[in-house]
Amino acid sequence: MEESVESPLPLALAYGGDTPRHVLFHLMGVHRGSRQALSGDFLLIGTASDAEIHFPADQEPVVAARHATLTRQGDGYLLRAEPGRHIEVNYEPITSRVLTAGDILRIGKAGPVLRYRRYERGRKPYKSISESVKDCIDCAHEESDTRWGRVALFLKAIPRELFTQTTPWSRGTILMLLALLVLSTTVLAIYTVRLAAQVARQTEEFQIIVEQTEDNTLSHEALAAIRDSLETQLSEAVERVEALEARSEAGQRVVAAAAQAVVFLQGSYGFVDSTGRSLRMILGPAGRPITDRQGNPRGSFTGAGPVLERLYTGTAFVVTENDLLLTNKHVALPWEFDASAQALMQRGLRPVMHRLIGYLPGVEASFDVALVVASETADVAVLRCSGVTGNVVPLPLSETPAQPGEAVFVLGYPTGIRALLARTNEAFVDSLMRSGTPDFWTMARRLSEAGHIGPLATRGIVGQATRDKVVYDAETTSGGSGGPVLGLNGEVKAINAAILIDFDGSNLGVPVAEARRLLDEALARRSGAS
Repeated sequence: MEESVESPLPLALAYGGDTPRHVLFHLMGVHRGSRQALSGDFLLIGTASDAEIHFPADQEPVVAARHATLTRQGDGYLLRAEPGRHIEVNYEPITSRVLTAGDILRIGKAGPVLRYRRYERGRKPYKSISESVKDCIDCAHEESDTRWGRVALFLKAIPRELFTQTTPWSRGTILMLLALLVLSTTVLAIYTVRLAAQVARQTEEFQIIVEQTEDNTLSHEALAAIRDSLETQLSEAVERVEALEARSEAGQRVVAAAAQAVVFLQGSYGFVDSTGRSLRMILGPAGRPITDRQGNPRGSFTGAGPVLERLYTGTAFVVTENDLLLTNKHVALPWEFDASAQALMQRGLRPVMHRLIGYLPGVEASFDVALVVASETADVAVLRCSGVTGNVVPLPLSETPAQPGEAVFVLGYPTGIRALLARTNEAFVDSLMRSGTPDFWTMARRLSEAGHIGPLATRGIVGQATRDKVVYDAETTSGGSGGPVLGLNGEVKAINAAILIDFDGSNLGVPVAEARRLLDEALARRSGAS
């Protein structure tokens, strides 16, 4: 924070009299250190000459002429971004939001930062000491990515802030608080030195974004919400299948026969260095993971923190009587399709699969799954499971490619565990809640033990079929990747691979010919090894 500036802004505050309740404090930007009272029912924010909250265009290039508006709503103001303009409230992009006291506003990406506060009428809008400290901390976090940098910026800004932005009475008491401030600063410096020393001892430190497809756990509140909505929360996919089965005996037979061969996959992977050490979370003095402002954990190859891993789910299906499965390459080797994982790999880290298991409908126990071969040119891979598929009829691969206009069925496990839970019953969810908070692996095991593992099915029409892709409108979502796309005769026409969001929810599949070539290669490797 800089020293308060009484700038000639359109709404520069006239002290004294009937002070308006609504005030914007400029924390960062060209008007930093100034404050503006808000009055009137409609205020324009931008670089236009008639903007009540005005920014000079030559000094704030990210602010548009008409960037946003403030409209009085009840006892407050509604902030609304103009079409195509970027506005953040409390670091989250918004299009409109009613402001509450203490909200932080950012005008444009990397643009000026303001704080909205409200004061009682008749009171001059001086900040309290706690408000001044909070503003200095927030500014320090915005302006520096290092702990020492933040401490230095805070210590530089806080004296000016306290002596220019607080009430005269507060300024008088500040002198008495200086001793406490010095003591607090000393303690903070000691803590920072120790923390920096701890981090410095880590031989290699990485910032890693762990975007998990599946939550590690579901809270009691989430389980309760699932329980309360079980009677009405049947997915659209299930409703389509029921309607399909009522209309078509052929569809009923295809889905029922194929479902027993569709595998629910659970996986986790992490990273190791050149010596084989696993990337682990760095723990602070209280034993909690150290994270950045976005909540992403920081990792190191030394220390006793838990291993950093990414959890995910997918789909596969049985294609041979001797334990081979087909799925997508991005399910078998997920790090090759993850931007954050690729960034770590470019820094010399090596991805490793920690665990990959599968569940079959009607088979209570899980089984281990391992990669046999992945295609170099298509999103398809062959997996091997631990010999539990002997009683499962494998899905036949079609000799003929899919044709436009052909009806197809897609089977899989979209949205993973959450969708499986939504298809259970209230008694099952109650039993989960009573047993504590089950983790990612325990929930799947409990679902299987209760007989709740089974794929969802949707029906669609092939819209396009080429040598390298099949496009169809049978809806699915993440977690359904790797599932079979079946024709009316029950033969696999493609392997479900991706969602084409820009094309009304259409999906993309890998043609069966690619899968057949890869399966032949896997069988040839097995024959050669034997």
